[in-house]
Amino acid sequence: MIKEFITNTSSILLVLNFICYFSKHKRYPLALKTFTLYLFLMTLIQLSSDLMAIYKMNNIFFAHYYFIGQFILLSLFFKQLLKNTFQKKAITFVLFIVLIALGIYYLLYPSNYYNFNIFETIITSIPLLVYSFFFFIQKIEDPDKKYIYIVSGFFLYLLCSTLLFTAGNIKADIIKFIWHTNVILHIVYQLLIFVEWYNHFRKKEVVGIMDEEEKKL
Repeated sequence: MIKEFITNTSSILLVLNFICYFSKHKRYPLALKTFTLYLFLMTLIQLSSDLMAIYKMNNIFFAHYYFIGQFILLSLFFKQLLKNTFQKKAITFVLFIVLIALGIYYLLYPSNYYNFNIFETIITSIPLLVYSFFFFIQKIEDPDKKYIYIVSGFFLYLLCSTLLFTAGNIKADIIKFIWHTNVILHIVYQLLIFVEWYNHFRKKEVVGIMDEEEKKL
């Protein structure tokens, strides 16, 4: 009962966040449009996974779309947020290397499509954690605190999420604790996403904004 309540709360918050961000997506800078697309993808994956779970169907393969989709869209998101030219080029380079590595991996081991993939989890998560760290450093002396709630919630959630999926093939009671912690952190992440929207992007002042990163692209 508690498990279903927590899971449903997490899904509902995700859907509500997507609706909030999508409602004004045409007026957003490119970074926020990218993040809105990320929310859309996460919503599709979450609802599809929940539906398959109801009918007792195997939904493990959705983890691949989750991690790879998240990696691609948030890499582009951080590329637009970070101001350092070297960091931007590094993100592009890592993006291509990771996708090529995953493509080769699934050509060699196609049967792993229906299993948790520790290699995929690590190779798509660590770069995003590094980009988050770069963002925090950038914001230390920056008076503009936009996106700080999003990145803070994401960084905290991804740490636990990576641990959970890395332990996906291990049968142990500790995984239940990690799973519940992960879902709770996902709720915290979604709440911070809403706080970001409410504080910085719900007002009409968003109209016509184009940040420096978008102008350079």
